[in-house]
Amino acid sequence: MKKKMRYLSVILAGSMAVGVLGGNLTAFAEEGTENAEISGSLVIWEHTAQFEAPLKAVIEGFQELYPNVDVEYQIKTSDQYYNLLQTAMQAGEAPDLFWTNGTATTNMQVYAEQGLLMDLTDKVDFSLYDGTNAMSICSIDGTAWATPTAELGGRACFYNKDIFEELGLSVPTTFSEFEASLQTIADAGYVPISFGASDPWQVLFQFEPLLAAMHLDWLDEYMETGTVEVNDERVAEVFNKMLDWADKGYYGAGYTGVDGSGALLAFSTGEAAMTIDGTWNIQTIQENNPDLNLGAFQVPCEDGTKPFVGTSSCGFSVSANTENEEAALAFANYFAGLEGQTRWIGALESIPCTQEIVSENPVINEIADFDVQTESYYSILGYLEGDGESPRNVWEEDQCKIFSGGLSVQEFVDELQALIG
Repeated sequence: MKKKMRYLSVILAGSMAVGVLGGNLTAFAEEGTENAEISGSLVIWEHTAQFEAPLKAVIEGFQELYPNVDVEYQIKTSDQYYNLLQTAMQAGEAPDLFWTNGTATTNMQVYAEQGLLMDLTDKVDFSLYDGTNAMSICSIDGTAWATPTAELGGRACFYNKDIFEELGLSVPTTFSEFEASLQTIADAGYVPISFGASDPWQVLFQFEPLLAAMHLDWLDEYMETGTVEVNDERVAEVFNKMLDWADKGYYGAGYTGVDGSGALLAFSTGEAAMTIDGTWNIQTIQENNPDLNLGAFQVPCEDGTKPFVGTSSCGFSVSANTENEEAALAFANYFAGLEGQTRWIGALESIPCTQEIVSENPVINEIADFDVQTESYYSILGYLEGDGESPRNVWEEDQCKIFSGGLSVQEFVDELQALIG
């Protein structure tokens, strides 16, 4: 669903207070008067409603410093985002700033090669990210084609503490305990895991923690050697485990027609005891149900190891054809800076990659209770791709077919392996 809202400086003044990751935003003392000469309007595109609240928070702070810049943002649907962006670019109507998934997909690189992106390397202050891996998501061969965020995007198992207490369950310490809890929850009339198999990203964000829990050795193999077979039987076993859970009703009825937002809502409202999803969804879950007794943990390996799948997160590229370069770069610098990212991370209630932003949220601290950080399967597909079609693009197109019956697990992973260089 397309959603469009306009925030003008008059409306935004004093409209919302954003907390630093758990409550109270430290007052930033910068004066905006010296920026008053920068004026005009900007259009920003974001690819999913999950990032609407943090984007609004950043826009509010930006317009306090740049009161004469009007900012319009548009929220697109994730499944159609790149098609809509490509159409806008071809029509000469690209937004001034827009999200891409950075180096996690080929889109940003293609846009850069086509001359559609502004080189931000010497135009944006990226010093906040010194000593982190954040710039890897938005840079190609040392050139920054987008801003990163300070978010350490990860995956976690969110759970309803009240349901767990009702059923006498505790946070599992082994994978066997985790799997056994699913039947206990189902027997009590709850959906064990809220899951939307019509959304390839929802599939990924459950698959990756399960892969880490079931076969951390496969991920370690890649980390140690830099190469791995993406159609390995260990990978296929995880997908087949998910299908087995579906057959047992652990995802509830009609899960193949549910998207990511629907899965989050079902969990938030108490229909499901758990959901496995991106760490950036804390804010969405709590907005859906402020009274939810929310907890989080990492799905454990059988030996008790708690792995964490963590990735950097891309922010916004600036269109090379923007008609308001000065304002666009002002926004890019604000977004990439400490104040902008304090607002972004605070609204998301997510894990920061830098110690300059501190969390006071207990759920974030529960997410951060892990023993080892490991790589994303999706990222590995990108690192290993050969020339031609990207396995990540094929993954996005075909992933859900495993659950709808359009492809077998083996057909799917073999399709990906065929595109590995």
